[in-house]
Amino acid sequence: MRLFNSFMFLAVVSLVFFTSCNTPSGNNASVATTMDNTKSTNDRIVFIDIDSLLSKYNLYVDKKAELEGESKTAEKALAGKIEAFRKRSAKFQQEVMEIQQKANTIAPIELKKMEEKYALQQQNLANEEEALMKQRDNAAMDLDKKLQETQKDLQNKIDDFLDKVAAEKGYDLVLMKGSTGSVMFGKNTLDITEDTVTRLNEEYAAVKGAQK
Repeated sequence: MRLFNSFMFLAVVSLVFFTSCNTPSGNNASVATTMDNTKSTNDRIVFIDIDSLLSKYNLYVDKKAELEGESKTAEKALAGKIEAFRKRSAKFQQEVMEIQQKANTIAPIELKKMEEKYALQQQNLANEEEALMKQRDNAAMDLDKKLQETQKDLQNKIDDFLDKVAAEKGYDLVLMKGSTGSVMFGKNTLDITEDTVTRLNEEYAAVKGAQK
């Protein structure tokens, strides 16, 4: 009989944000801007730290915690069923071993009945294992679907915000710094991360408050 692997969920919420530019001809930018309206022409090229942005963006933090909570709940719900199955499987195997050891002392007709009984039990256990594995896989796929929907929702919200801010400030180019970024170094005066987070959180707080 196949060994049943431990139930595991991977609920890691990760987002990748791409850079773009906003030129006088009307191209959209895909990154936030600073609140300072007196930036020089050179400061039209700025950057954000994506790791810092995500760690401080309350919408991202809330969604991440929500998905992790759902993952733990689903894992806990299956853990008891899996443990119970393992115990029944171990007991069945023990009973089969005991019968095999004393098979020569059992009447043929009785031995045949036992073989039929244990064959049925083995099939039932196999069916139960398959059902548990299917339940585990379905739960994992459901969580993955929610993860993708969350990523898309966050991406859209940030993109919409960045388009609006880019129109306000008219940056030519915004670069990304961090674990998934390409900026090795940038002057602090060009870092617009904190201003971006502040405005994103203000918008999120307003939406969250209106939903109460």
